Amino acid sequence: MHRNKILGIGVVFLLLVGGGLYAWGAGGEVVQDGSRVSSYSDTEPGFEAEPPDEELTNIPVGAPAKYTIAELQNWERPAGPPKVGIQVGHWQNSDMPEELENLERNTGATWGGMTESDVVLVISELIQARLQAAGIEAELLPAAVPPGYIADVFLSIHADGNPNAVVNGFKFAAPRRDYAGTSQALVDIMYDTYGQATGLRVDSSITRRMTAYYAFNWPRYEYAIHPFTPAVIVETGFLTSPIDRAIILDQPDRAAAGVADAVIEFIQTEDIERQPLPTALAAAPLQPLVGEVICASLRAERRTRAAEYDCLPSIQDNNGHTFLLASHTSTTAPIGDVFTATGEYMPIQNLGTYFWFPYQVNGLTMDPALPVMDAWFMR
Repeated sequence: MHRNKILGIGVVFLLLVGGGLYAWGAGGEVVQDGSRVSSYSDTEPGFEAEPPDEELTNIPVGAPAKYTIAELQNWERPAGPPKVGIQVGHWQNSDMPEELENLERNTGATWGGMTESDVVLVISELIQARLQAAGIEAELLPAAVPPGYIADVFLSIHADGNPNAVVNGFKFAAPRRDYAGTSQALVDIMYDTYGQATGLRVDSSITRRMTAYYAFNWPRYEYAIHPFTPAVIVETGFLTSPIDRAIILDQPDRAAAGVADAVIEFIQTEDIERQPLPTALAAAPLQPLVGEVICASLRAERRTRAAEYDCLPSIQDNNGHTFLLASHTSTTAPIGDVFTATGEYMPIQNLGTYFWFPYQVNGLTMDPALPVMDAWFMR
């Protein structure tokens, strides 16, 4: 078994250091009387001058700053047996840290006097026992995850709810930006094992609140997993559905088996491997920059919302590198023209970016004689 393969070593950062700005980085649906009835998880809360090149790797990242770029570039999995952290959704949330205090009154889904944590605690304990029987170290975690939590797998166990008892099914999601690079592989395995173990249907309504779950979001929260910990949020079923309760409440061992068996297979599968993303900081390009003007490409997760974004002129050089023309519009730099740009260069280092920067470019140039539209970078 190669656990270092599973964890991987890649990450993405956004560097906007030149201008003093840098950053790094559950929901059934039913239509009733023509309107959508939201599931609980749809609205659940929780969810200076440029330094010299040799100093860039010392810039702290994370919230609050827990890592440096150099630490993440050189990170290796700590020695020891395979380890799994099992967060029990909403468990022990009466004393949350200040950054997550809005979750203290959040009991999750409810039904018949039972809370979500009542139900998923039982499932989580069974998952833990099944993993331990397979020789895997497993521990239960409360709603407040230990800062920078490192494991071979992190599971966040939940049950959903909906005002309409007809809505049912299970769903799983990896982090929106999977810094470990292997979380989706675990999700894919789990859909198979959980479906076989429970016989429940899949609820396809994955929300952004799931993929940006607070325990995944290390750039924003201190109490979050380490960037290289593979993670899955597990919605075991709807507590408000009699079909799902027959499994998660009456036969929780079946739900636990569906989750635990996926984790065991994931950890023991040696061909789950990803080539690390490059971790060297790119050198500034030679100026002037010359190339055809194109619209800056959107990052993959933004393309379904492409209509919301402007066409920002960028240069694409002969090597396929793209540089956003921060001081120009399609009027001053028409799309399709060959353009020459000079000025201050700012790298955008795509070693795995924080959530909000929408464009997939290598860097940008700023003409000192022209204004820069800062709003472009804050959308």
